[in-house]
Amino acid sequence: MDIKNIDTFNYQVISETGCQKRPKGNQGTKQNRRKYKNLFCAFDIETTNDLSINQAYMYIWQCQIEDQTVVGRTWLEWLTFCERICSRLTEDEYIMMYVHNLSFEFTFLKGIYSFDPAEVFAIDRRKVLKCEMMEHIEFRCSYLLTNMSLLAFTKRMGVIEKLSGEEFNYKLIRYPWTELTPKELEYCITDVISLVEALKVYFSIEHDNFYTIPFTSTGFVRRDVKRAMRRFNRKELESMQPDYEIFSILREAFRGGNTHCNRYYTGQILDNVSSYDRVSSYPDVQINELFPMSPWIKEDAPTVERVTRIIYKQHRACIMRCGFSGIRLKNPLWGCPYIPKHKCRNLTRHDNDNGRILDADYLEISLTDIDFKIICEEYEFESITFYDFYHCRYGKLPKPLREEVQKYFQLKSELKGVIGSELYYQLSKAKLNSVYGMSVTNPCRVSIDYINDAFVERDEDERELLEASNHKAFLVYAWGIWTTSHARAELEKMMNIVGPERFVYCDTDSVKFIDDGKVSFIKYNKSRKTDSIKNGGVGTDRTGKRYYLGLCDYEGTYKKFVSLGAKKYCYIDSNNKLHITVAGVGKSIGADELASRGGIESFKEGFTFYKAGGTESVYNDAPEVKRLSVENHSLDITSNVLIKDSTYTLGITGEYRKIINNPQIWLEYFI
Repeated sequence: MDIKNIDTFNYQVISETGCQKRPKGNQGTKQNRRKYKNLFCAFDIETTNDLSINQAYMYIWQCQIEDQTVVGRTWLEWLTFCERICSRLTEDEYIMMYVHNLSFEFTFLKGIYSFDPAEVFAIDRRKVLKCEMMEHIEFRCSYLLTNMSLLAFTKRMGVIEKLSGEEFNYKLIRYPWTELTPKELEYCITDVISLVEALKVYFSIEHDNFYTIPFTSTGFVRRDVKRAMRRFNRKELESMQPDYEIFSILREAFRGGNTHCNRYYTGQILDNVSSYDRVSSYPDVQINELFPMSPWIKEDAPTVERVTRIIYKQHRACIMRCGFSGIRLKNPLWGCPYIPKHKCRNLTRHDNDNGRILDADYLEISLTDIDFKIICEEYEFESITFYDFYHCRYGKLPKPLREEVQKYFQLKSELKGVIGSELYYQLSKAKLNSVYGMSVTNPCRVSIDYINDAFVERDEDERELLEASNHKAFLVYAWGIWTTSHARAELEKMMNIVGPERFVYCDTDSVKFIDDGKVSFIKYNKSRKTDSIKNGGVGTDRTGKRYYLGLCDYEGTYKKFVSLGAKKYCYIDSNNKLHITVAGVGKSIGADELASRGGIESFKEGFTFYKAGGTESVYNDAPEVKRLSVENHSLDITSNVLIKDSTYTLGITGEYRKIINNPQIWLEYFI
């Protein structure tokens, strides 16, 4: 291993390497004419989590600058190295330094360097996208750029992979003076070597350089869609942007995927459970369904008769704030109640099924017309009052936007199963799904400032933020709200096909049910296929095989299946392999741990995952322990983040336990 230190590093590469050329049309601003050296660089640190003092400290840093690997053991060495690099740069020259999960390293860096507020760009508290040091080094987060772990990123790019951490004992106490074995040193430097190699491949695939590369993974799709939407009438787009009142209702009505376990089957080990999922659910509805496509009109003093006419007769897109009195499920056996408790306001006496309303004396909620129709199908109520009601014309999403979705689906389809194209397939798949995520970005998200060693939300007026966003927006916020509403409606159709007596579990675009051989999605798939052919939701692979958006695909049948609630289930597949899905628990290591301690029969309330319980982060911005004296050395303790092993215990709330122990108990309110 040819490893340099700060004295043996060849600094001439900094001064002799030219800067990347700015692409035509990207000349920067008068305030920002920086030039990036044509050097791919990466930085990383390894830390000791010292539980005896509940602090963490760096014991080695590694930096990759093209093919040179540099290591150091102290922060003083790092600062000296940075100063020497900067001394070889002219006033407007910068080094781009990528860090995989910059937010982690930043917590340590801010303890040894005083960042000016203008040098830190954070998108949330402790979520740093970019920071700068010494007016010449720009750190960026490659994790947010790729949305992949370092292991997944390097593997997907087909370069030297990050070494497995299984042989590297993270719990071992190491100090900056601890002698590292060749294997330990190899583990450390491989992280930066592999990151640089992977970034080169990534930049090449996307045809980007340091001036054009986005900050985040969704930035690639944002760039494509923004360019495409220039072909859509700007005045028409601006007319559809919501004012603050409409935006507030849209924000209240926004929901993600529908994930729930049938209370009648919770905790029971079931046999012969089949699973089906919809092909690209969100892209499907973006291509095949209708969306709000005109300015919103306020309905003054809306009556039930008037609202019913607008929704069911005129087929208008609607948003509303409404209140239900004496509401309850029509079918007490229905296992997936639609109304989420956390979305309700002024909720009085009620019963809920793990966060879903079974019945209530009164509740208020904000809805789209799609949600309203589902509630009317599932629930009955004594009365309804509409407090705010807006409607507009339904129509297809703009053709340029749909063409981008179609493009990504075609790329995904033609690369499916092609040997040697796995990387391009995965990237196309990620882009296809990113269109939705981009469409529900909150336009009123406040900025984060880094002031006096703390992340502070800027005091900004939401109305002003929305107005500013509307002037430059190339998408309409309501389109994202309708995307998930349509997807939930399609999932509802799947659950109705399955039937309440068979339905076991659902999650966004998939449904699991007890398979007695009587469930068929043939009719549903025929309808979806017809729509996709009509609207362009078709992709073709290189053999001529056609793929259609929105079809229900068979995922498999499990020999055994048990769930304790949303995002909390376990099953044995047809090959007798145990699988788990538990939010916060590693799937592979968690399945191994469960298998070693009783298997699926042990998947019940009270079971604790020790090995697969993940970790928790403890931020020490102002460490109580300032200096550590150990092994005849003195070690300064600065700002740090301590990573501790955590556990996860399967559990359910007392309220939910009451329901699942006797699912019929709440039926007394129907008598």
